[in-house]
Amino acid sequence: MDKIDNELIDPAVEPAGEKLHRAARVMMGLVPVLGGAGVELFNSVIDTPMNERKVQWMSQVGDALNELIEKKVLTEEGLQQNEAFITTVAQASMLALRNHQQEKLAALRNAVLNVAMGHSPDDDLRQLFLNFVDVCTVTHIRILTLMDDPVRWGREHGVLFPMSWNMGGITQVIETALPDLKGKEETYKIIWSDLFQRGLINTQGLGTTMGRDGMLSSRTTRLGKQLIEFLSEPESA
Repeated sequence: MDKIDNELIDPAVEPAGEKLHRAARVMMGLVPVLGGAGVELFNSVIDTPMNERKVQWMSQVGDALNELIEKKVLTEEGLQQNEAFITTVAQASMLALRNHQQEKLAALRNAVLNVAMGHSPDDDLRQLFLNFVDVCTVTHIRILTLMDDPVRWGREHGVLFPMSWNMGGITQVIETALPDLKGKEETYKIIWSDLFQRGLINTQGLGTTMGRDGMLSSRTTRLGKQLIEFLSEPESA
């Protein structure tokens, strides 16, 4: 069965009319035009690392798709005819080019795979979700995923929430699960408010005192759960 040839990711050797590499051509158009000394600076400081970032991203996506093709979950012909997939690859690739954080890149990769496999929301939500990845921080993704099911999250990440908790608040859950946020309450309160305003969590503030079961309850809305699923690795991958 034909697979995606990652050697063709480089637009210099890309066959004309190959839809699977449309995203690579799109990314080439993102490079600003400079003149004189600016060209030398751009080439030495920015152009090579940016090109390497692009190739790494496209190779990761190509490898993941090839695995699904080998498992006969997808076919190259099916991908070529999937306009939603082509659009998502182009959009996700442009976002990946201006991001270096692995959690964001993994989320974008998973979004592409989910669309390829037909596990994605409608066009409007898909665009909104990709825009979210573009403007959000990694902490947005971490907190949203944590609060979808804190107990399961703790089990999967080796975090034990104290049984001695009788009363407390969501801040304790966040700082126990994500210790790098300790002492940064002002920052994650802004992020929490943003998640609420976007309709992704159902609790407006972090100041309420509650019992242990309430502290570890799910806080995501239906929309939030859809977003998490869209950015999570497909089960068949």
